[in-house]
This record gives sequence, structure tokens and C-alpha cells, in this order.
Amino acid sequence: MNAILKGASLSAMMAQITAFNGPEPTPNPDLSDPKAIIAKIEGLMTQMRVENDAALKGKANSDTVDNMNTEITALKAALETAQKAAQRALIGGAGGGEGAELAQNAARFMTLARGKRAAVGDAADIEAYQEYRSAFDTLVRREGNVDNIAPEIRNALSVGSDPKGGYFVPTEVSTEMVQRIFDTSPMRQISSVTTIGTGAWMAPYKTSKGTSGGWVGERSARPSTDTPTVGTQRIEVHEQYAYPEITQDMLDDASLDIEGWLVQETQDEMGRVENTAFVGGDGVMKPKGFLAYKDSAVTTTDKAGRAWGKLQYIPMGDAGAFPSLTNGAANANCLINAITALHPNYRAGARWTMNRTVEAEIRKLKDAEGRYLIGMSQIEGALQFDIHGFPITNLEDMPDLGADSFSIAFGNFQQGYKIIDRSGFRLLRDPYTNKPYVGFYIVKRTGGDVRNFDAIKLIKAAAA
Repeated sequence: MNAILKGASLSAMMAQITAFNGPEPTPNPDLSDPKAIIAKIEGLMTQMRVENDAALKGKANSDTVDNMNTEITALKAALETAQKAAQRALIGGAGGGEGAELAQNAARFMTLARGKRAAVGDAADIEAYQEYRSAFDTLVRREGNVDNIAPEIRNALSVGSDPKGGYFVPTEVSTEMVQRIFDTSPMRQISSVTTIGTGAWMAPYKTSKGTSGGWVGERSARPSTDTPTVGTQRIEVHEQYAYPEITQDMLDDASLDIEGWLVQETQDEMGRVENTAFVGGDGVMKPKGFLAYKDSAVTTTDKAGRAWGKLQYIPMGDAGAFPSLTNGAANANCLINAITALHPNYRAGARWTMNRTVEAEIRKLKDAEGRYLIGMSQIEGALQFDIHGFPITNLEDMPDLGADSFSIAFGNFQQGYKIIDRSGFRLLRDPYTNKPYVGFYIVKRTGGDVRNFDAIKLIKAAAA
């Protein structure tokens, strides 16, 4: 033992002990601190790959790998929550001054209520909006209906009453609802979002190429060209609602932040429901999701060979899983094929979409040269996972891997998917349906559909 101590430094001994016992587990991070979570994930990724390499050689238990993988997935979710909270705090601390913000909010609200653009800074509008803001709080808290409210408050509320019933939510609350729903809806974060004041958004599209061009001499004949076939795409907005309930006793509690409660309850329900529709909705009284086109998807690469309204899919090469190579590595050529199939014009801004379970499966896979398929990097303090340099966005409504499943997509969703919002939220107070609870029927109108069928590619877990 003394000979060992004389011939080796303490650091060398510790390295040998670590190599024998494995690395010490990193401490649990503060789940409110994004930097601490990132450090934990990076450490776990390193440990998991060491364990996975050993498991692939039959020298370690794959359960350890799976447990680490599960922990990484959970920490990724915690990181997203912490980063969104930090971003909201940053936004809340900014602003252009109370007076300017009030003028902007009043103009936006009056534009919504009147159906025509209101001028920013109109003194009468600002005063009316301030009175409405105060009256709205009374409306929400007051037991019974609007007839029980004092006449001066009813008059103030008339500014924001909706002919279809209910009252428009004040701008500050509506803005916070929109931001919270954005935070909980990954499709909103990666897609193109447009706000309109009508019931539908329309734009032309070409159903055939038609137009051609080239080079000619000054006196050369110009060959005639076909006329492209042009259609009109219409994306209608559909009514989406949330119905949070609360007791009248809680409403009577002046310390309750009623507007904050409404925002929280609304974002939880609306964010979850709308994201499901953007992914797989059938378009009947709801948005049409991009996976609604999976049954008509084809393998044809050339745009001219695909009718407008059809997505291209790339087969994975095996039913329900990545096929294996002779050395035991996964044959993930379908991922490279998806990148190649996407036109270069759309690759800048392209990303992968899949649920967390599918990402966790890919996290354990290597290519033919022994490199892990999923990379990891930090960009402006945020942790990003990628495949071949393209970031991954988790859409939990996409299916797990299974026979013939469309569990992975790749594309530029800013170009490929369009979300349409009708301005404003509407609130109806319901103290009667489920006594002793008071319900709030909160409505917004949203639509969505694939806009560019060349900008999104699907991967099908099938042999062909």
C-alpha cells in the first residue's frame, strides 16, 4: 500500500477510483435556476453516454441508461418552465412608460370593441377604457348578473360589450393570456401567426407551376408559357373556450388577484387544446393540424408530381423502429433523407418535431461511425438539442414510435404552417349552471392549416 502511495499522486488515485466506481452523481439542481438545470443535464448526458456505450457492449445494465434518459427528459421540461418564467419576468420589468402603455392598450381595445381602428392617445378613449377596466373587475366579482351592478358601472361596461354576448377582456389581461398560451403552445413558437379582425384569412396559392423562364437573345423568339393554376386557401377561425369555475366567497376576497387567476386557468386549458389541434386536428370546428394530411402523404419528391394539399413522407426503413446496421448501430438514413428532401430555401429555420419519448429513444442511438445522433449546445444561455445541426421541438401530441406511425417531422414551420387568431377574448359570467360555483365562459377564435406543403416533411415508421 505504501508503495502505491509513493508511486502515485492523490489526483491519479482519485482518477482510478472514479474509473472503477463511475462518476459521482451531480447534485440535484435548483429547478428555478436555468443555469443549474443545464449543468445537470450536461453532466447526465455525459454519464448516460458512458453507460450506454458499456450497455451496447454488454458490460452494463441498460436500466441505468433508461433511468438517466428519463431524468434528462424530466429536466428538459423543468428547464423550459424555468426559462419561460425568467422571460416573463424580464418582459414584465420592461415597458415604454405607464402613460404610453395605457394609450396603446386603450387604442387596441377600442379598435376591437368598435370594429374599426382607433387613434392612439385619444383622451376620451383613454378615459372610457380606464372606467371599463375598473368596471370589469366589478363585473367578474359581483354575485348575480350585470343588472345587479350600479348604473354608472353598467354604462362603463357598455363600451366593451360584445353583440354576440359577454364582454371583451381588457387589453392587459388579453395580452397576458396570449403570452401564456404562446408559452405553453410549441406550435405557436415555431409557426407563422397572424391576427385578423374577420372570420377567415384568405390567400392565393399555385396548384401548378405553369410559369417558366430562361435566357434569350434580343431578337430571339420568346416561347409561350403555360398559365399557372391559382387557387385560394381559406383558413377559418373557430371558437375555442375555457370554463374555469370559482366560489363566490373567493371572488369576494379582495386579496385574490382575479385577473391573474383568469389568465392562469385560461392558459392551461386553451394552450393544451389548441396545440393538439395544430398537430392533428381534423379541421371540423377546429384548426387542421399538419398530421391530418398523413393519410394522403406520398413519397414523391418532385413538387410537380404531388398535388397541392399533399405532404411528402420519408420511410424509416422498418416498421415501428429504426432499422439496425450489422454493427448494431441504428440505420438513421431516413433523417438525412428528410433533410435532403427539404428544398434548400427552407432549410434555414428548419427543425425536427417529435414527442419527448421519441427524442429519448433517439438519444441512445449512434450512426455507423459511432457518433450519437443527438447533439447538444448552448445558444445565448439556452440549451439546445439537435439532430445533424437542426434543433428539436417537442410536440407531445405527435405519436410514439409504432408500426406506420408518423412520429417525426422535419421542416420550416414558419413557412409551412399558418395560425390565424381573431382579435380579443370574450368573457361571459355564469353564476347559475353549477351553484355554488361561478363559471367564466372565456372565448377566443383561432384557426390553423398547412400553408406550404413543400416546407414540411414527415417520417413514417414503415419499410416503404
